[in-house]
Amino acid sequence: MSGADIVRFVGKIYGIDKDYWIVSGRLDDEVEVGLDPMVEPRAEGVNELVYWVTDNLLNDWVQLPDAHPKHIVCSRQIKHIFTGDLNAKINSNPPFPGKERHLLRAQLARIFHATTISPKGMYEIDEETNKMKFSEEFQMPSTEELRDPANWQNAQPLLLKCGRTTYYIPEELKDDEEAMQNAKDDLEKDDPTVERFRLLNE
Repeated sequence: MSGADIVRFVGKIYGIDKDYWIVSGRLDDEVEVGLDPMVEPRAEGVNELVYWVTDNLLNDWVQLPDAHPKHIVCSRQIKHIFTGDLNAKINSNPPFPGKERHLLRAQLARIFHATTISPKGMYEIDEETNKMKFSEEFQMPSTEELRDPANWQNAQPLLLKCGRTTYYIPEELKDDEEAMQNAKDDLEKDDPTVERFRLLNE
């Protein structure tokens, strides 16, 4: 985990032969090269965090690959019991386009984006960087107030049907504002976005 910051323990996923211990962190300055343009860049969207796993806390940690939309999309269509072998083949219908390491990374993305919550108003989007930041005006609610789901919000953007948090617009359309807007409108109809900091009771 050399170079990572804000490292935290995520949890443990059980496998048939071995279990996965998982931690997450950020590698904002490191970019995974040779990726499909469909993949959201490191430190953004579904790849905001990097994950490391090990099957033994005394052994080395293995960095999982960045999440690919095709893995997330397919992971929603199959059921699989992890083996504990990152290189294991996934026998599924439809066929999964990767190994167990890719499925594990896809499942972690789905879990993280669906379950990460924070008190209402704790975070906001920085207008300059377009990234989440702590709100300076936030005041921690009382314990009694925090018992109400209406005072909690999802902290991460919803994963779209396409396996990303944002729409993918082909490079050839980016120089044509009208074509790009039409493409976004079509995607919004088929795969609508929702408010990032949506309340739990919504």
